[in-house]
Parts: sequence; structure tokens; C-alpha cells
Amino acid sequence: MAENNVMTKITDNLLKVYDYAFLEGATYGFYKPNDAMYVGVRMTEKQYNCPGCGRSFRVKIRNDNDGILYFSKGRIAEQKKIYDELDMDFPADWELMEKPYTYQLSGYCADCAAEKLLASEEWGQRINNLCHELYLQDMLVSDKAKQYMTDAVERWLNGIESADELTRFDLANPEILQELIWIMVLSDTEACEKALQEYRDSVQPILYELKELLEQATPAWKAYVARSSSLPESMSDGEYHEYTLAFPAEDTVGQDFYFRRSVEKSRVEMFVSQHRIASIQELLADAGFQEKWIDMVMDKANELLK
Repeated sequence: MAENNVMTKITDNLLKVYDYAFLEGATYGFYKPNDAMYVGVRMTEKQYNCPGCGRSFRVKIRNDNDGILYFSKGRIAEQKKIYDELDMDFPADWELMEKPYTYQLSGYCADCAAEKLLASEEWGQRINNLCHELYLQDMLVSDKAKQYMTDAVERWLNGIESADELTRFDLANPEILQELIWIMVLSDTEACEKALQEYRDSVQPILYELKELLEQATPAWKAYVARSSSLPESMSDGEYHEYTLAFPAEDTVGQDFYFRRSVEKSRVEMFVSQHRIASIQELLADAGFQEKWIDMVMDKANELLK
């Protein structure tokens, strides 16, 4: 079981394919943007504006590349349109590189999306909503397993009354210590097995409905897609690299906002058809070994030796 840390995790693959299907529209570029195609902007923050409730939410942008990010001219045109819709004056060309710039976005907040979008029966929006719920369930079962496995380690340690029960093992040997912890985790998997069954019960009807909807779907459609405010975003429509990627500050608390965008059927089908966690062995391997378990064991041993 210790070897599973080097395997590609099922949820990591699902995350990548979900991003490809619904979020990532640009390809990676290897060169510095030129003045003919790009505009340098001193971007310092993003402002998310919800057209439903009128509230706004600001995110600070990390100061990379001396604070300058390069926008494609198409993205500048989009920003001018949004500024106009918000009844705001767009900065003059010379101001873009000289003064702090706030990147404006218009998208539904999670509360308004729940009211206006998530109950939609329009087929394109329904597909997007179901895929987002499927993605959340994919991530949730792994997160639950991580917690339940930690709980199992805690139960094992709480039942140890003598230091000899631990010190008889070579705790200084990382492989022996990790193997010991895995044995204890594998002996207490009831909570993980229950979480896996709940996951199966949740995703099976979602997958069934998605396959029916996709059989009738057009090659592409437009609908709202959730995107977290904690994710980086390229300021270029066609590609991304270190000069165009806007990274939120590290202390950013992610919130989902919903934006209308084009979605390709082939990409969605790829996400839906991916292999998902199907056994307790796969679930435990996906959740993986947690280094904090070693600290928990050593703390317990030291406590008993006092």
C-alpha cells in the first residue's frame, strides 16, 4: 500500500479532465507577448460583480513580473464592454501600465446561481449542472476518506496504553513506520466503505441522466459554468504563460461564480466516461498516506515515554 503515493490518483485525473471540459480554453505559450498583440496592464485586483443581487467581491492579485500582466487585445475589448455595462470609465491607454487596474467580471454568485441556474431544466445548463455535481461528489468521497483514515489512526493510538506497544517497532525506520500505520488503517475501514457506498448511490443516477442528455446534445452549447475565485486565470484568450496568468493572493478564500461560456460535447463526454473510484482499495489509495500520521504516532510514543 505504501507504493500508492507515486501512482496517478483517480481524483487528480478527474480534476484535470473537468478543467479541460469546462474551464481551460487556452493553450500554453513559450514566448514573451509582443506589443502588436498584447497590452501591458498593472493589474492589482479582480472584482466579481453579481448581476443577480448586485453584490461585488474583490480578490487581490499576486505581484508577479513587476506587477505587469499582458492582456490580449480581445480581452481588453471585453473589459471595455464590461466597464461600460457597469457604467464605469475605462482607463486611458497610458494609465493601464502606470496605475493600479481592477479587472472586472460579471458572474452569478453561488446564492443567485442556486436560485436562477441550478434548478434549470434547459438541457445545456442541466448538463453543466450535473457535471459540476458529479465533480463535487468525485472530490468529496476522497476528502471524506482522508478524514476517516485519520480518525482510524486516532482510534488506534487512543487505545494504546503502554509505550512498548509502539517502541517494539523500529519507529526510526520510515518504511516500517509507514507500513505499521497502513496496517492499522486497513483494519478499520468501515467508515470509508460507507462513504464509498454513498458515493456510488449519488453518482449513478447523475451518470445515467448525463448519458441520456448527451445522446441528444448538439456538438457545442453555451451555458453557465462555476469557477472559483481562487483559481489563476489567463488574460489572453488564446494562450497562457507566466506573463498572462493572474494568480490570486495566497490568502484568497475561494468562492464560486458562474459565467456563461461555450462547452464542447466531446470534452464533456470525456469527463463523464472517465474511470471513477469503484472499490475500497482505490478509495484508500486515492486518499493516500498522510505525513501527519507519522507525527501523531511519534507524539503518542513520546507522551507514553514521559
